[in-house]
Amino acid sequence: MTEKFQSIESKINKPLTWLLTGLMWIMVFLIMVIIAVVFENIYQNFGSSVKNDITIMGFLIFAQIILILCCLALIKGLMYKRKRKVRKIVINENGAFFYNYRNEVTATVLYDDLHPALNAPADVYIYSTQTLKYSKTILQIYLKNESGKMIPSAVDFNFELMILSNQFELYRHFLKGIQYFRPDLRIASQTMDQYYLTPDKPSRKELGIFEYVMIFIFLTAGAGLLYLFTLLFKIIIC
Repeated sequence: MTEKFQSIESKINKPLTWLLTGLMWIMVFLIMVIIAVVFENIYQNFGSSVKNDITIMGFLIFAQIILILCCLALIKGLMYKRKRKVRKIVINENGAFFYNYRNEVTATVLYDDLHPALNAPADVYIYSTQTLKYSKTILQIYLKNESGKMIPSAVDFNFELMILSNQFELYRHFLKGIQYFRPDLRIASQTMDQYYLTPDKPSRKELGIFEYVMIFIFLTAGAGLLYLFTLLFKIIIC
């Protein structure tokens, strides 16, 4: 390779990240309001409910417990273990370096540590995980563990509660590094096409203003539906 391999750094999309964080704190506040309303309902009607219909009171107590657990889980997700969360990724000629909020390297994935897969059609490929919460893009590679055994390992260029504006480029740049420094490894053809790593493929266009506006409208609509659900819930229990 004649030209120097460039280094790139992750970029946080601050407007969307602040919007996401704000919506989550609003959700925490709304849940706390619902908890207070349910608690007041239980307090005022406990005696009569126990005498007349204990089933309703049992349902309200169960709902209160679920709401408290959800609220605590959200607060924990927003505030817990800040030191261990990844806040920056740098990809250079050596590999990928993960940094925490103190700018300390917490993990690395070096090109020299990658190994060919055993009995697999490709040594490197991209896949997406689908969960109830969200989907994530994951890079699958193969490394040796402490005992020298070859094991599959996932590389995740996702931040908790933060949206990256150049996540696609991070994966693409790391894959380009594998092409340059580890040509002995096989990158899956579908991954090559998806990340425009073949010479005849044009570069991927970045998100424009229209896409960001649509994302904002979608998130705002979600917040509106959540608020409507809260109002309906208050009407039902009152």
